[in-house]
Amino acid sequence: MIFQEEHLAQVTGHIEALTHAHWQEAEARLHGTGYQYNAGHYATLEGLGMLALYTARHGGRLAGYAAFCLTPCPHRPGLTVAVLDGLYLCPQARQGLTALALLRHAEAGLQARGVGLVQYSSPAARPCDALYRRLGAVPTEQVWHKRLDMAEEQGAC
Repeated sequence: MIFQEEHLAQVTGHIEALTHAHWQEAEARLHGTGYQYNAGHYATLEGLGMLALYTARHGGRLAGYAAFCLTPCPHRPGLTVAVLDGLYLCPQARQGLTALALLRHAEAGLQARGVGLVQYSSPAARPCDALYRRLGAVPTEQVWHKRLDMAEEQGAC
C-alpha cells in the first residue's frame, strides 16, 4: 500500500466511486441516501489551500482516502486546525493497520503544512475511538446534529 498526498485532479474519475461507497456504508443510515460528490466545492477548498487529501493506493489503484478541511482556529490565533472530512478504505484495503498507517502519513503531511491540531470524528454508528486513541488523540467533546429542514416534521416550533 502506498500513501501520498494528492490533488483532486489526480483522483478525479476514481474518488467518486469511493465517496459513494463510503456514504452508503457509513453515512446513509444517519443522513439518507441522497449523497452527491460535489467536485466543485472540493476544488474551491483546494484552490483556497483549505483541503488536504491523502490517499492509499494498491497497485496504482485508489483504495482509500483521508480528506481534511484546514481552517485557522478562531479561538487560538496562529493555530491551523485540520478537521477530518472523510476517512474511507475499500473493504479489500482494511486488513492490518492500513487505516492507522494512512492517518499517520496524513498527520506528518498536515504538520509539514503548518497544521497544529487535528480534529477527528466518526459516525455514531461506526465509531473509530480505538483508532484515534492509537494515534494519540483524546476525546474533547461530543458532537450532535439536528437537521433544521426537518424541524416542522418533528413537531418543533
